[in-house]
Amino acid sequence: MPLPNGNTPGMIRVSCGGSRLPDGADAAREVALGAGRGLGRDRARAAIFFATSDHGPALGRFETALRAATGATSIVGCSASGVVWPGGEAERGPAVAAVAIAGDFEVRRFFVPCLRGRAEEAGREIGREAALLESGPKSILLLADSYALAPDELLAGIAALAPDAAVVGAGATESTQTGETRVVAGGRCSPNAVAGLAIGGIRLRTRVSSSCSIVGEWRTVTASAGNRILELDGRPALPAWLECLPGSLRDEMRDGLRATLAALAPPGDAVSPVESRVVRPILGADPRDDSILVGDEVLPGTRFAVAVRDAAVARESLDADLERFREDGPEVAGALYFAGAERGESLFGHPDVESAYLARGLGDTPAAGLFCGAEFAPLDGRNRFHQHAGVLVGLERG
Repeated sequence: MPLPNGNTPGMIRVSCGGSRLPDGADAAREVALGAGRGLGRDRARAAIFFATSDHGPALGRFETALRAATGATSIVGCSASGVVWPGGEAERGPAVAAVAIAGDFEVRRFFVPCLRGRAEEAGREIGREAALLESGPKSILLLADSYALAPDELLAGIAALAPDAAVVGAGATESTQTGETRVVAGGRCSPNAVAGLAIGGIRLRTRVSSSCSIVGEWRTVTASAGNRILELDGRPALPAWLECLPGSLRDEMRDGLRATLAALAPPGDAVSPVESRVVRPILGADPRDDSILVGDEVLPGTRFAVAVRDAAVARESLDADLERFREDGPEVAGALYFAGAERGESLFGHPDVESAYLARGLGDTPAAGLFCGAEFAPLDGRNRFHQHAGVLVGLERG
């Protein structure tokens, strides 16, 4: 299909590999051989990997092994609390998963250090790489240190120089034992950084699956200041929020704060704006002005609802989104899956639930991903960051 700029996406081939071997050198060989084997005689142009922090700070060994096995020169990766690939999910112990991409497309690798406190500037550096691409459509896959990440500022910086690029990716995670996450690119492995790929000539297909259900009605934010919601439907926000909670949570505010989230959607007349919502944590409440504080800036007019984690909704949403994903176009060459760290076994009560849905929905399509601290994908035509979500990114064949 011709693109507006006259370019046509090239044909691509994707392969994936994984390993649960505890020794880092052995795991690097196994994942690299698996990722390379599926390419046949093709040589990869790019590769992405996710390795649990059990493998320690020497994540660069996976980059080296993937380069040798696949021929890719543009390789990025990050630490993860758990990884996902067709073999299942690894949320405990050492594991690594990778995808390699071969074909006719353009790619520029980037690594931006010193992310903390300069997210918008870092975003501009990334946007500059995307702006240099000659082929379209343009996209950016980024992996960022979740502890140093200011997602909205990063996206604003990217949009300033590459407004037409779709942004997908994840915030790196760790097992909570190390206290820091790491990203890898070009022989550098570091916390407090963002790495990724600016890609031209591969069309992306994305779906964002929710893991939360809505409690009560949608309301309109009628007064706010930064991340502080002052009024809902013209009433003080705190009592309006409390009215939505079950009696057991209403009696003890701290329990209510721990158990609920804020669902936010753009202004509109929809009774249930499910498709356009994002979920943010509720950080606290202030009885002095009857306000509630959420983990994002909230503008007047924003739709607000109380949300709770719900395993049944997460299953239904992922199943429905996989069906829509298949209906949106032809079979994809490969896929990436970015699951919020709050999902997995802690949400479903059983391991390998999401990988089972992915295997059923994608068949033999090569796919890999991680449990992450933030998920990036377009929503309603705008690049957004997500939480408590499962983001599926398909790489179309051309």
